[in-house]
Amino acid sequence: MKRLTTIVTMALVGCFMWAQRSVQDRVFADAFRAELSAMIEIFDHEMPCHMFAYWYAYVDVDGDGTGEIVLSDFGKEYKSAFKYKDGDVRQVSAENVENLDINWRMLKWFFNDRELDANPQYDITLKHRPIFGDNIDIAANRFKVSTEVCSYVDPNKVSTYNRMIFKPHVGETKLVNTRETGKEVVYTFALTDPAMTKKMFRGYASTQASPIIVPKAFLETHTPLQYSRWLHGEKVVKASKDAREMISAYFGGRTIFDTQWLASCEVNERSFYYVVFNPQPEERHVLVSLVCIAEGEVVSVCNNWENLAAGSRTQLTNGESLNDLLFHAPQIMAMMATEAGLELYTRWPSIDGLHYSIMREYMDQFIYVQDDFESLVAS
Repeated sequence: MKRLTTIVTMALVGCFMWAQRSVQDRVFADAFRAELSAMIEIFDHEMPCHMFAYWYAYVDVDGDGTGEIVLSDFGKEYKSAFKYKDGDVRQVSAENVENLDINWRMLKWFFNDRELDANPQYDITLKHRPIFGDNIDIAANRFKVSTEVCSYVDPNKVSTYNRMIFKPHVGETKLVNTRETGKEVVYTFALTDPAMTKKMFRGYASTQASPIIVPKAFLETHTPLQYSRWLHGEKVVKASKDAREMISAYFGGRTIFDTQWLASCEVNERSFYYVVFNPQPEERHVLVSLVCIAEGEVVSVCNNWENLAAGSRTQLTNGESLNDLLFHAPQIMAMMATEAGLELYTRWPSIDGLHYSIMREYMDQFIYVQDDFESLVAS
């Protein structure tokens, strides 16, 4: 009986400690995410030019039993560590990082980290969980959302999603149907004024648009911006000579393989390009970047590196070539001005499906705040 009591006591203590740790980790996660722009700014200030923060890790650097955030460049040459203490995030020594077994993750997926699980209520966007229409029929005024794509949707709150946004347009929306298929739930929305479809989607086919559906309260902190964008099927517009020179200089003189103009927003004088760089002689990777230019200079980017196939300078390990990479350029469905930073609401094709992503500008980078995925591979 004594042994059983001891085991039960230990289990209860373990559960209590686990609950404490869960609460502690949640507090840490909220703090680190709230201070992400400050951490990136410190990294940029300390690191040599063109050493963008690309990787991060959540690891106990100083051995005190609590995790710190470590940022590093793509080559993992330079590192900065940050600790949450006394209600504040501050920089600490990263000297011990080299001695640790670290699970590095791409910084752009920071907000989608399940291990570093934060409370979505603290974030002005995530607390509303915007959803993208993934199967729409503009002429019929029907906009469907599948839980296979956005599994986080709270069924008790779906009826509160009563506004639809596409580019700068906002329309009142209502839930008109809920259908369960066994593997998913499909919610169908409609604009309360069917004539609004002609204004909101003028010039767009159903396959070219993925409107964003949100609760009305979302618009208290988000302002949709007017902008122009490239549409699939239109002539591809390349970056100008001046823009290419600016981009190349910003990336330390890297030469450019190809570019594509994505969008321009007059109100903040910003233009967005998707850029594929030539691999440098010593590299086994190809740099691809979403680049934002404002007032004559590059102000923010979202970098990605693709692996080159062995013995090739043009073929990738996934079977694609440099010529294929522009296919994955994001299609911008909305731009939002927020106190937390400019947000891009995008749809972009990966190798095996479509992503519906919200990207927020943090200092000189765009980070994925939310990412939903629609598989197009038969299961």
